[in-house]
Amino acid sequence: DPSSCPVYLFEVPEGAYFGFPTLPDQGIKFGRHDQGVVCTPGTIVRRVDEAEVDALRAIMGRYLPDANGALRSTLTCMYTITPDHHFVLDRHPEHPAIVYACGFSGHGFKFAPVIGEALAELATEGATRHPIGFLSAARFGQPKSVRTISQRSSRA
Repeated sequence: DPSSCPVYLFEVPEGAYFGFPTLPDQGIKFGRHDQGVVCTPGTIVRRVDEAEVDALRAIMGRYLPDANGALRSTLTCMYTITPDHHFVLDRHPEHPAIVYACGFSGHGFKFAPVIGEALAELATEGATRHPIGFLSAARFGQPKSVRTISQRSSRA
C-alpha cells in the first residue's frame, strides 16, 4: 500500500532491489537494480525467464513476504547507466550553446525538477546556482560512451 510502502530501493547481501507500491489493477513492481546486460535498443532481450522470476520471488519471500502474490506480468526495463551510477549534466564540448543531461541510471526521474532548472539556467544564463560540478562529463576523462543495461522486474 503506498501509504505504508513507498517507492523503494534496498540493498541486502543478495544485491540491490527496487520497487513500487501496489497500484490499482497493477500490483507491485519489484526488480533487481545492480545487475544487467549491456545492450542496445536493437539487442535487448525482452523475455524474462522463469529463473529470473524465481530469483526475484526468493528475495520477495525473504524481505517482502506479504507482497509475494500471484505473478501478473513481467517486463524488461532498459536504461542508460554511467560507470559511477550518477547522471551527467554538462555542456557539449564542441558546441557550448548546447547543454545536455543523460545517464540517469534508472533514478533520474526523482530529480527532474532540479535537473530542468539547472539545465534551463545553464542554457539561458551560462551557469547554474546548483552544485552540479560533480555531474560533469569531465569526471570520466576523455569523452566515453555510457552503457545501456536492461533490468528485469515483475508485477505481483
